[in-house]
Amino acid sequence: MKRFLALLFILTSAISFAQNASTYFPSAPGYKWFYKSTPLDSLNMPVESAATYRIDSFAVNGTYQGLSASMVYARRGLTNINLQGPINDTSRYNFQGTNGFVFFNFGNLDTIAAIGQLGLVNFLHSLEQWYSTYRFAQTVNSSYNLFSKDTTITYNGTAYPLRIKADGKRLNDEVVSTINGNYTAKKFVIIPNVSYLLTIPPLPPVPISIVSLPDTVWIASNLWVVKSFTPSQTVDLTTLGQPTRFTIPGEILTLTVEPSAINPISTEVPSNYSLHQNYPNPFNPTTKISFDIPASADVNLTVYNSLGKEVQTLVNENLKAGKYEVSFNANNLSSGIYYYRLSAGKFNISRVMTLIK
Repeated sequence: MKRFLALLFILTSAISFAQNASTYFPSAPGYKWFYKSTPLDSLNMPVESAATYRIDSFAVNGTYQGLSASMVYARRGLTNINLQGPINDTSRYNFQGTNGFVFFNFGNLDTIAAIGQLGLVNFLHSLEQWYSTYRFAQTVNSSYNLFSKDTTITYNGTAYPLRIKADGKRLNDEVVSTINGNYTAKKFVIIPNVSYLLTIPPLPPVPISIVSLPDTVWIASNLWVVKSFTPSQTVDLTTLGQPTRFTIPGEILTLTVEPSAINPISTEVPSNYSLHQNYPNPFNPTTKISFDIPASADVNLTVYNSLGKEVQTLVNENLKAGKYEVSFNANNLSSGIYYYRLSAGKFNISRVMTLIK
């Protein structure tokens, strides 16, 4: 009996650990995700010519609105994955047990004239708080409510009672194919919805959906989001007596370069620029590359194949003086000789590494 109880405890602990939300997010700041954002037309066909790039950076751990928060800065709308670009969005995550919390923030709504005209600014700001968005222990295919709140807007002299809500659902796990190989990922769909409340006394209000924007997200262990999909939606207000009909474009977000982590490994300020030999070398399929910079500089660390073709950019940003280390995963590359080149200010140096599979 004691052996059975011990085995049961081990299995229960393993299951609990596997579902712990924090295990799906990188463990320390410095991690970066490189995405390709492809818009979808009204028929949900990808518009490749309008694709842009996005870089998310796990910048810092801190506190936000009463909870510990992992802050992720986003640079959206880049025409090239190697561009630095301004930070134009911030996401905040908190992890408690098996739940991943997201802080919903609508940004500066005062700059959107239509929102102000409809009197929705204060209402939307009232929804800004932490929500248990990703519930990793949730029963598959069961829904859960994030929030639901009613309001009334006046448009062209007519009052419209509305309900704004968001629901979540955990779907079956799926294998996602990425630039860095295949990952078994947790799959969620988060569904914000705006409905018109039709009231026929003495019956209670009946919500008539105006627009629903389902966002399907795939989350892999230690990597976080590896893919997301939001279909295009057509909003038709003619049923409300308003001659308005328009389409909200959808989006497919996919990894376009392997995620990477730049880790400061010492607070010591080095006296010289240097690029160290990767370790291990030869390697299969991961290795670590470390480098030193004695002063703040724009740093670029790029991997090339034996023909001189760029394989992957590991670092492309301004770094403070210090000693750094970055991981390189060559899971999707073939065996052979590769070169990695460091550029920092006027300093340039290359080294050779060998991938053996």
